[in-house]
Amino acid sequence: MFYKKRPYLNNLSYLFALLCLAVGIQSCSGYKKAVRMEQNGNYQTANTGQKALESNPLPSLKESVPLMAADTTNPNSLLWEISGKDLKKPSYLYGTIHIIPKKDFILTDLLKNRFVQTQQLALEIDMDNVLSIFGALGEMFMDDGVTLKDLLTEEEYTRLDEHFQEKGIGSLATMDNMKPILLSSMMGESDMGEKKDMTSYEMELMQMAKKRRMPVKGLETASFQMGVLDSIPYEAQAKMLIQALDDVDDESGMYDEMIEMYKNQDLNGLHFAVAAESEGVENFDHALLYIRNHNWIPVIEEMATAKPTFFAVGAAHLPGENGVIELLKKAGYQVVPQREIQ
Repeated sequence: MFYKKRPYLNNLSYLFALLCLAVGIQSCSGYKKAVRMEQNGNYQTANTGQKALESNPLPSLKESVPLMAADTTNPNSLLWEISGKDLKKPSYLYGTIHIIPKKDFILTDLLKNRFVQTQQLALEIDMDNVLSIFGALGEMFMDDGVTLKDLLTEEEYTRLDEHFQEKGIGSLATMDNMKPILLSSMMGESDMGEKKDMTSYEMELMQMAKKRRMPVKGLETASFQMGVLDSIPYEAQAKMLIQALDDVDDESGMYDEMIEMYKNQDLNGLHFAVAAESEGVENFDHALLYIRNHNWIPVIEEMATAKPTFFAVGAAHLPGENGVIELLKKAGYQVVPQREIQ
């Protein structure tokens, strides 16, 4: 089943790659493809890459660009318009997938049209803020001296260590006090990182923002995003880690299913996947999604009131009763889908 892929981990995967890059941990080579591209300053994109942006630059903030027509009736959309209440101009909300194969990466003309209607970009965290990234390094590790050997049986620890070394991730001894959920996010990614050219919606949007000299902001700090994992008991994280090890042979096919669901803008499918996977894991969806979604609403309100903003967050945060779309509606805003007209 698709939900075994643990799609919610994509909310943390890109930040984790940046943390690995910042601290220089060689054992984090499960993401070495993404890290290497970031180190070289050539995060590759597809369809609308940097060369395309240079040859066809985005309009400046001072230029007026007419709105394109959009389908506002299809709720399965990654792009939404936020208007009403006290907003003088609309802002836009977009659901991303943080790490994606280059061949599957698409930025539509409609998205680019809505992007140039705004004056600032807001991501989950401000990835331009190096101090914020470094400030989150300490949150990668378990508190009170807890290690994986305290949470796993000897047989489980040996299996995991052998897998990590076989995949070139590194010896488990160098990651013994890292939070198990972060190690889970590395499971299966090592193969995908080597086999596929990967890119990032966040990096592409940041390049677009810089082209227009738009400020880039964060809805939360990197330290908070990593620290929220502490509300999930280490024992539950360790259980998920071993489940990831058991499922690793099926990861590639499941990941492909997730990508297709994302490309089809199937928010209901994504919502079901997250709900199914988080069942039985104490505090999981509450911590990684719902608490953060609720925390973001006043921040989104403040930013959107100050100036039209393009908000880009993981797509799993959008749907559901406690998703950002419904929470904004409950706060009094009109939130309308913006899907390409077929």
